[in-house]
Amino acid sequence: MKQHKKYKVIIIEPSQIIQEGIKLLLEKHPCFQVTACFSDIQSFEDKIRKEDFQMILMNPILVKFYKPVNIRNLFANYSNCILIAIIYQYVAAETLHHFDGSMDIYDEAWTIPQKIIQIAESAEQKNEQPTDCIELSDREKTILIALAQGLTNKEIADKLYISTHTVISHRKNIVRKTGIKTVSGLTLYALFNNLISSDDLL
Repeated sequence: MKQHKKYKVIIIEPSQIIQEGIKLLLEKHPCFQVTACFSDIQSFEDKIRKEDFQMILMNPILVKFYKPVNIRNLFANYSNCILIAIIYQYVAAETLHHFDGSMDIYDEAWTIPQKIIQIAESAEQKNEQPTDCIELSDREKTILIALAQGLTNKEIADKLYISTHTVISHRKNIVRKTGIKTVSGLTLYALFNNLISSDDLL
């Protein structure tokens, strides 16, 4: 029988009953360890650390409270994380398109872990393929603009209602994608790419 890796899993689901049911189901399987459960994305952003997981199971309905259309922008710090939708009500196809796959809580219990493993393996193969994309996410652009305007990490965190840790992670991604380390250099980048105008600078 094929040996599968063990996945550390985060569950983001507003219903505590559904949270506990999925957690119990997964922890009976040797391939899964549920490291934390959250009722919303904000709680996840405030408390989680990147190294704690490789997979997120999330109710897609939670993204309606956020402006970005691309759900992946909400998890820009975790680009290699496997994102799986928890389905038990209607979800538009254009929303599900942003996930690596979905699990339906009405499926037979014994089939759900195997389905999640198949989704994870498919997503990992996709992530291993080389990519030349260096485009900044919407959240990274927002943080870049704030940096150019002279805001500190804490001021950016307070303004965007995210943790300072999350701001720092976004900054690391911006530096990695642009190859620019200084604030003055990032400010020029923002100007040249029409993210800000000279009037926006303090």
